[in-house]
Amino acid sequence: MAPTRSPLANLPEKLSSYLKLLHLDTRSIHGLSLKLGCLSSTFLCNNLLHSYSSIPSLFDAHKLLDEIPHPNIVSFSALISGYARIGNLKHAMNLFKRLQCSIIPNKFTFGGIISGCAQTRDFLLGVQVHCGMIKSGVESDAFVQSLLIDMYGKCGMVDWAFKVDMVCSGVQPVIMTFASLVKVFDDPTKLNQAKQTHGFIVKLGIEVDDRLGSTMIAMYGRCGGINEVIRLSDRLKHDVVSLTSLLAAYMHNGFAVEAIGIFRRMVSEKMVIDLFVVASVIKACSNFQQLRLGKEVHGYAVKNGFMYDVSVSNAVLTLYGRCGAIRESERVFELMLDKDTISWTALLMSFCQNGYGEKAVLLFRQMLREALSTPIFSVTGAVSACSTIPSPPLGQQIHSRTVKLGIDEDISVENSLITMYAKCGSIENATKVFDSMQRRDTVSWNALINGFSHHGFEKEALKAFDQMQEKGIQPDDLTFVGILVSCSRAGLVTEGCEYFNLMSTAYRLMPKKEHYACMVDLFGRAGMVEDAIEFIHAMPCEPDQLVWEPLLASCKVHGNVELAKLAAMKILKIKPDEPSVYVTLSSVHASDGIWDEKARVRDIMSEYGVHKMPGRSWIEFPVSNENELEILQAL
Repeated sequence: MAPTRSPLANLPEKLSSYLKLLHLDTRSIHGLSLKLGCLSSTFLCNNLLHSYSSIPSLFDAHKLLDEIPHPNIVSFSALISGYARIGNLKHAMNLFKRLQCSIIPNKFTFGGIISGCAQTRDFLLGVQVHCGMIKSGVESDAFVQSLLIDMYGKCGMVDWAFKVDMVCSGVQPVIMTFASLVKVFDDPTKLNQAKQTHGFIVKLGIEVDDRLGSTMIAMYGRCGGINEVIRLSDRLKHDVVSLTSLLAAYMHNGFAVEAIGIFRRMVSEKMVIDLFVVASVIKACSNFQQLRLGKEVHGYAVKNGFMYDVSVSNAVLTLYGRCGAIRESERVFELMLDKDTISWTALLMSFCQNGYGEKAVLLFRQMLREALSTPIFSVTGAVSACSTIPSPPLGQQIHSRTVKLGIDEDISVENSLITMYAKCGSIENATKVFDSMQRRDTVSWNALINGFSHHGFEKEALKAFDQMQEKGIQPDDLTFVGILVSCSRAGLVTEGCEYFNLMSTAYRLMPKKEHYACMVDLFGRAGMVEDAIEFIHAMPCEPDQLVWEPLLASCKVHGNVELAKLAAMKILKIKPDEPSVYVTLSSVHASDGIWDEKARVRDIMSEYGVHKMPGRSWIEFPVSNENELEILQAL
């Protein structure tokens, strides 16, 4: 008789299945496994590691790895890939070196590191890992080669990518190869590499036919090489494909007029213009807010019957919304014979983008009443609308609706809820949503940090940033705006300077004008206006209104008339009709007893017809029906 198998024998496998199929909270499964004594199963621990790494919760993952009795290559590879995925190559390489002490890395281990090098554009480390692949004999694997080509391409080392793909295998590059490779060049920082690739093609004697030419026009368009686009275009015999690429290149670089010229040429030459081209042109006009040109294409679409296609109608609807033409947007929506979810969402987002929060909420309610499917971005739009009103009770209603729809645990919805509650001043609810999240990304942390910052919880904002770093989440530009604002309002000058330097030294983030403005405000609030002006003069870019305004405000508080005049002059050069500058400068003169200068500033305002709009505020109060939003404008 066969021995009876214990019912708990396959418990680790069952727990792993529950983790994958039921999407249960990773920490809950981890805790249950610990209670049941199942953590001796490397198989279960590896599944937990994968889950922690994908959340990502790398602190928990690393702690678990240290507790596994017998970690294998899958254990290490899961955590290495997790660190590499968020760009933390330092921790990834430390684990990789630890792995090499007892286990031979495989293609997936190397692949995780190479993917991280591609993401962070770390060419030197990529070369080192490539050498390790050669020693380990995994370089010839197709999976590894594709990762290497991607890494070298993203690092701008096109010749290395060619060597991996072609030279090492003794294969001569063909047109299809180049047509695929040039897709790597997708932003202006890669223009020189794009030119090198073009030169390499010419050097090999490969004829640039219409197909490859169209692809290269698209490449130069993405990289901002509009002169190269024009030169290449002059050598091609154009068809609808190449002209479409040329049109897209013009639109991508802001040459909307030239793009419409290409579109008119296609029309005049009676080329077969399909729905995709029309929709693409309208979308391009939308992206660059070219309302007049968009209306022209809209007219063509109406004349040729393209408006019966819902994708074209949706593109026109989005165009008017982004350009602030709400009445036209509503009119297009009313005339649509077939409306899909995208149509409703496009109108909802149009309302949100233009400050019509109440209309957006009412439209969302109509979608619910008509039992329309509500995609996640519709819900996030409705939540964003509550941020613009703002109305915490209404936000809570929509929050409840997300629970009923079963999408309250979607990360984009949760991020919108945090932002909404924070903008409504309900930091407690924002924190509750954040704490309940199973997975948090940079947007989640930014929403919380900026919420703390803008409502006077500076210590909490800085503490959240420390936790963000501990979790291995990569901060971005917006993160540091919140941090620098917190330092400014809390008077933490030394700490603010340290965080500002941390951007470039630790995270390779180049400060933008928003960050420089925060630093000027930091010095100004602390009464260090001379340091503020020195900081402005040391800026690598030309300071704009955003930078000068906090200096002017600081000069008003601390009574520095000369610097106030300088700041005001700089702002008025940029925006001569800005009333707040005149009012602030007038107040500076008044506080210093220079009444004739105050009067002169007021006279200048009258001469140029500059008027300060009276301040207004909004109040909200409940009425008989609690479900109806009532917002009245007050003085």
